[in-house]
Amino acid sequence: MSREFASYADNATKSLLATLAERSTDTVQYQKSMYQLGLKHGQLLTNALKGLKVCLACTVEDADYLEKGIADEIEPSVGSLSVACYWNKRIVGDENFATTAPVLKKYVEPECQNADVIVVVKSIISGACVVKTNITSLIQKANPDKIFVVAPVIRKGAEERLSIEFPEYVAKKFQYNYFAADTDIVESTGEVVPGIGGNVYQRLGFGDQETKNKYTPDFVKSRRAAFAHV
Repeated sequence: MSREFASYADNATKSLLATLAERSTDTVQYQKSMYQLGLKHGQLLTNALKGLKVCLACTVEDADYLEKGIADEIEPSVGSLSVACYWNKRIVGDENFATTAPVLKKYVEPECQNADVIVVVKSIISGACVVKTNITSLIQKANPDKIFVVAPVIRKGAEERLSIEFPEYVAKKFQYNYFAADTDIVESTGEVVPGIGGNVYQRLGFGDQETKNKYTPDFVKSRRAAFAHV
């Protein structure tokens, strides 16, 4: 098992990552740790995003924890904050077909199309197919100056795997922010080790992919309600 920490991963961050990796961590503590890692990522992003129009995008399972932590940290200093949330169905491929992650539904606030910067959030990035799908969806209408790809943990090489999926003029906008890069993977399941301690749907309390895709995050509900009263 091999893990490399980013230079900016402090001891508190490493402790939070260890909490995720620990199989005995209960659901509530796992959720809290993901939120705290979101705050940590937000602290790193604050200076780069100050005064800019930012679109913060995630998958449904990350909305109430990782994404909300980032949002809570950066919102006071950005020019404006818009939010996108995607419900993806990950379909594992084989030797004949690539793994895909089609969008079943999405919540995208109108100002995402005018964003100076898109921040795409994922709890862990390995093959990068989900992140690829969601970035592709966003840039159909948006033309940001920079795209931050943010995750507590990545599988080593994920940056290259994602970048080659895009034209050079898009890939050169990418900036990757992660706290740890892991090299090992369980071939039979595709699980990165130590990664985030297993299947994120189960660890966050969703059970499985079908259940999490029926869930509407509280963060999305609150954003939608705020728009309804404008």
